[in-house]
Formats: sequence, structure tokens, C-alpha cells
Amino acid sequence: LLNENKARSATVRCVTPVHALEISREYFEKYISYSESGLFLILKEKDKIRKRNRAKTILRMQKDLKTVAVPRKAKLFKNGEEGDTLYILESGKVDVQIRGKTIFSCFPGNIIGEHSVMTGHKRNCDAVCVTKEGCVAQELPGHHFRKLLESSPSIQDSLRELQLRREFKKAVVNRMRREFPYENPEAAFKAADIDKVGGLDRESIAKLMRELNPEY
Repeated sequence: LLNENKARSATVRCVTPVHALEISREYFEKYISYSESGLFLILKEKDKIRKRNRAKTILRMQKDLKTVAVPRKAKLFKNGEEGDTLYILESGKVDVQIRGKTIFSCFPGNIIGEHSVMTGHKRNCDAVCVTKEGCVAQELPGHHFRKLLESSPSIQDSLRELQLRREFKKAVVNRMRREFPYENPEAAFKAADIDKVGGLDRESIAKLMRELNPEY
């Protein structure tokens, strides 16, 4: 119902008897239009999360995966390196950093390194194992990853959005010179709103991103 083309993004098969309510698009859209609680945005975000989780599951099922183990404080990859592999974290915790400042943390099931395999650019951050017992990840070759994206537009769209969100966070941390302020989103907004206009337009975001990479 959220898809503009009215297309299903997955097959749902019942494995036990179920009772369900069927809601038509007409009534769904009426309900959303009368909602004042931001319900549509909430549902859209949940839909995006489901698609990302589905994409991660499919990635873990690929045949060309190679197990990589690194000790605590070691890096899966470094800022400025050439890289054409994607990592799917199996165990441990990995902090993705710029200049030692954490942008976000990855946990088992999360993917790392999508920037290089999707753009062809060098790594623009460090991926540091911070778990005492070390970290284990599955490594997927970039050519295999891109072939999978070409075969599945829904996976491509989902992971592209994830990559863009992460790039924005990297740019914010790069400008702030401190860790991403998850507990204070207003600080991240103010860092991006360098002209103090009270909003983010295309040009202000472009300025922010070009500080991270002049080619944006």
C-alpha cells in the first residue's frame, strides 16, 4: 500500500493458520490522510527497515563469502584505502570512524563498507573492531555484490538509501570533529545548517558533503 506502483516487495507465505484483516488501498489512504500523528512517515520508515533487513538476509546467503577475523583495535579497512569488498558482521562490534570520532556502530548482521563497492571510490572512513574478543565478518567481493543489486531493484534502492544516510552522518562528524550526536539530533542539524537559515536545502547539504568529498 505504500508503494506508488502498487507492487509487492516480497512473497508472504503462511506456515500456520492465520486470521487477518484485509484493508483496501482506498480505506488505507483515507485513514492516513486523517492521521495527524505522522503515521505515514512512521509506516514508511518501518517499511524501509524491513527492506534493509531483507537485503541483509539475502547478502548473508551468498556463496562467495569469505570469513575474516580481526582482533580488538584492528581495522577491517582504513580511510583512503582502495577497497572493493563488502563486509557482513558476524560477531563483535565495529565502530565506523573519521579521525577517531565514531559515526555509527555496527553489530552482528550489519553491513560495512558499502560506500566503496557502490561508488567505486576509496574508503572514506575507518572500520575498527572494538570488542575484546575480536570481530568476525563475512567478506563479499564487490563484483558479486553489484551483480546482486542489478538483479534486485528493491535491494538496490534499500542499500542505496542506507549508504546515503551513512554518508550524511560521516559529513556531519567530519564538520563537527566529534562523534555523531544521536542523543541530540538538533546539534547535527545545526552543524549541517552552516548558514543558520533554519532549514536544509540542496545547496547547504551539497556544501556539507563536499567537505567530506569535493567530488559530491
